[in-house]
Amino acid sequence: MFKYITSLRAGFFVLLVCVTISIVPVQAHAVEKLFYYFDNMYGYSYFKKNNKHIDVIAPQVYTVEYNLTVSSPSSTKILREAKKNKVKIVPLLVNADFSKVLMSDILINTSAQDKIIEFMIKEADKRDFAGWQFDFENINHLDRDLYTAFVAKTYAEMQKHDLEFSVAVVPRSVPYDPTLTNQDWSSGYDFAALSRHADFISLMSYDDPYSVGPVASLPFKERILGYMMTQIPPSKISLGIPLYCWKWDAINNKRVGSTTHKLAEEHYKKGSDKSRGYDPILASEWLRYTDKNGMSYVTWCESTESLTAKLDMIETYDLRGFSAWAIGQESTAWFWRLMKKY
Repeated sequence: MFKYITSLRAGFFVLLVCVTISIVPVQAHAVEKLFYYFDNMYGYSYFKKNNKHIDVIAPQVYTVEYNLTVSSPSSTKILREAKKNKVKIVPLLVNADFSKVLMSDILINTSAQDKIIEFMIKEADKRDFAGWQFDFENINHLDRDLYTAFVAKTYAEMQKHDLEFSVAVVPRSVPYDPTLTNQDWSSGYDFAALSRHADFISLMSYDDPYSVGPVASLPFKERILGYMMTQIPPSKISLGIPLYCWKWDAINNKRVGSTTHKLAEEHYKKGSDKSRGYDPILASEWLRYTDKNGMSYVTWCESTESLTAKLDMIETYDLRGFSAWAIGQESTAWFWRLMKKY
């Protein structure tokens, strides 16, 4: 604070500087906790038990079918339970079988798009949804501009009805090159353009194709964010977090599938020659064991340490929050205790 005192009678100015410094702690914004849901053995019961620690539930229950219409919800119990507990509901809309041909059909048929949007608005009003998320995948990279146009049209209509709208994308760590003959699923998204026509973008930043163990290591997420933040404002990024584990053949160093935390722990407890630990570089827990048939496996899962590292990353980069796939696969032993802190 500066005060200037003037004395005309004395014919000169006296400058009195009074500096007051106050230190006010900066409060980090709340991390938005979005959980995906699909019907599975534990998803519904875990939601019922822990919904007070969930900001948004995003059920995968609506599909655009091959006739270009939206299906009725494949399950409504999660919709009723979320509404009863006043948890924001933002369902996913997916293309059937993640079909590339179907996606092209949708994107060239503006009349079908209009009907899809009309359904979304009416269904949101009927079931008290907070909004929708597009989870269209396996989009032909030649259709990426058509997809952006569809997203832009949808976003404009969602805004008119005060509905939140977001887009799930397969992220990448390097710029898109249209001249490449071998394009992956991330090539169908113009990230910068999509972010201008959505309230936020959920990065499906898991299933690292070059993984040596974890579903999504910390270095993998750093590489993804290093590029994605040049395309999408950090405040619009919801970082994808996997709640499932990857199981590897320990002898042949080959991934054999995914599993839940619960099953990973059960198999580990029944095994022999057991060991477990935490890799601080990859930020993942590992469990090594031999089963009753003499097969050796190592399973990589999230842990308190690894998830804390990812949550710290979200706060460091000032991201919107996280999108977790999917409730029912997590460890209940420590996971929800950690969620209480955020």
